[in-house]
Amino acid sequence: MKEKLGKQIFKNTFIFFLFIFCIELIVRFNTLSDFIGWPILRIVFSSLILALIIGTIISVKNSLIKKIIASIISIIIVVYAWFEVNLYFYLGFFMGAGNAEQGTKVMDYIKEYLTAAKSTTYLLLIPFILIIIYYWYFEKKLKIKKLNKTVYFKFYIEKKAQKILAYFIVLIIIALLSLGYYYSLKVNFMQNKLQSTNNISLIRYPENSNLAVSQFGVIVYGITDLNSIIFKLNYNNDYVYTYLNEDIKSHVTDYSRIIDDYSWQELILNETNNNYNNLNNYFINREIIPKNEYTGLFEGKNLIVILMESASDIVINEELFPNIYKLYNEGISFRNNYSPRNSCSTGNNEMTVITGLYTINNTCTANTYKRNTYFESLFNHFNNMEYSTSSYHNYADFYYSRRIIHPNMGSKVYRNASDLGIKWSALYKEWPSDVDLIEKSVPYFINAEKFMTFLISVTSHQPYSVDSEYGNKNLDRLTQYNYSMPIKRYLSKMLELDTAIGLLMQKLEESGKLDDTVIVLFGDHYPYGISTRYLNEIMNYDLINNEIDRTPLIIYNSEKEAEQIYKYTSLIDLAPTILNLFNMNYDPRLYLGNDIFSDYDDRAIFADGSWQNKDGFYSNTNGKFINSINNNTTYNNEELIQINYEINLKQKMSSLAIKNNYFNYLENGLKKYPKVDETLETVIEE
Repeated sequence: MKEKLGKQIFKNTFIFFLFIFCIELIVRFNTLSDFIGWPILRIVFSSLILALIIGTIISVKNSLIKKIIASIISIIIVVYAWFEVNLYFYLGFFMGAGNAEQGTKVMDYIKEYLTAAKSTTYLLLIPFILIIIYYWYFEKKLKIKKLNKTVYFKFYIEKKAQKILAYFIVLIIIALLSLGYYYSLKVNFMQNKLQSTNNISLIRYPENSNLAVSQFGVIVYGITDLNSIIFKLNYNNDYVYTYLNEDIKSHVTDYSRIIDDYSWQELILNETNNNYNNLNNYFINREIIPKNEYTGLFEGKNLIVILMESASDIVINEELFPNIYKLYNEGISFRNNYSPRNSCSTGNNEMTVITGLYTINNTCTANTYKRNTYFESLFNHFNNMEYSTSSYHNYADFYYSRRIIHPNMGSKVYRNASDLGIKWSALYKEWPSDVDLIEKSVPYFINAEKFMTFLISVTSHQPYSVDSEYGNKNLDRLTQYNYSMPIKRYLSKMLELDTAIGLLMQKLEESGKLDDTVIVLFGDHYPYGISTRYLNEIMNYDLINNEIDRTPLIIYNSEKEAEQIYKYTSLIDLAPTILNLFNMNYDPRLYLGNDIFSDYDDRAIFADGSWQNKDGFYSNTNGKFINSINNNTTYNNEELIQINYEINLKQKMSSLAIKNNYFNYLENGLKKYPKVDETLETVIEE
């Protein structure tokens, strides 16, 4: 007698529940310090729902078809989970569907991708192997005893009616489990009240992938992420317009930054679009940060900003990298700076430096929104002061559409390797020379009366596990160091960058422009592809929490005395800091970082909403604050909730602004409503 449909569904559901739940537990074990918690119960619900759906789908009469479908589903789940968990160790983030294009490019660095993973991630293969063995070898041998009638219903009716009733019961069970799952998203005892985004909002739009995986599991995260893209879901933020029309005359000091909001107010009064209203209300009500003693320190000077590919604190080494060390030691050095990892770190962090905005976690923001314009960008402020602005890169636009992105951000001229006549290779292991970048780019801007230039280096790019021209070029200079070969290849590549910076300094001095030029250097991210066990050979601090994201940030001018800044900073703070140092006519409310030289509660903010300050590290994924060594400062829950709310609000509003091309809208909108004749300056004079 053939096995009845109800029993088939029960067996398949049970097997797939064990499979999915084990996959989720292994992912949590690998990626979360707090392995056990209330989210486990939520994952039980979701695993049961998914297992019941799959169990019903594969409950077909044909045994071969069942095996094939079960195998395909199992392969998809385990490959997806394995890819995501290893990507977490490689980039520090789970990847969303919006970043699939960048994800495929990881395959160029497959060796680094694999070596960055923990050996425990291969535990994912165990439940996969077991479920394949079960369906292909042991299923027929497994017999389920007759269950009590209160648990298992045996129907003595026609087969069609039996099927309908079985499917109806399945739907009822799924509905009840779904109700329980929804309840788990709201019931107080299953929530972490310190969490930056509540679970209802997070499951609707899981932009914070790390937090979503910690709360829902990797499979539900993947489903909800795809769902949010297909149906174009977003956060639902509404803010009531309460513009603070204060009498500024009583507040004016020498450091006051006076901004006339007449045009902006008129724009708000005539705006009907809900998203633009939310953004207008948020930005106009932010604090106008006053000037300070650093305002205008470099006014009128030239500016060169250098993105140092994969530059971590390893490069602060006088013996190996004398040119970088000179700028670090003799310039303004930021000793607690971080370049937050995200799913597209070079492009996204480059965009953050230029615009002062948080990028969107679940997409390569610079590429996805390459048509956006930003009138408040660094380039455009220097354009307004009649600087010659330009940007240069010694590679092709393979990863990022800089030929579109940079002009839209205000760079008057963008030149890549082909434009500069620099030879480049499509081989993933070979990258052009940063020395060539300096040789070829400097003649284009050095003779301008005033220039602002953005240089994007590339020699020090991964991989470090294989031979390459610049990975091997300087190995003979590193024989005295007892480091692993990936570290030595990294250092060899960084030596090329250091030589390039020395050449730039030489050319500035020869042209008489050195004293009149400010050089800003920042690392886009730590050297991806080098495992922590190798990095620990050379780092002088433990790579706990997000310490791996520490990177150098330097602002150098030969006429400025050396200064060390110990505030906790990240790349979001660079744009407003530069604009203040050059005394640009900018509105600080439009930048979501801080002028580092202003008075504020400093903390480095990471892409997943975690943060670090002198007191310790707050993990948004785990919902816990970890004190720094020898620091006993405590934060009560109310203080943590307030800090997390402010950070989350900034990140959400930044995301909303980018998605709606808000700064293009604001620029055009302000032009519609010219300021009244009686300007704010007239009021101040009175």
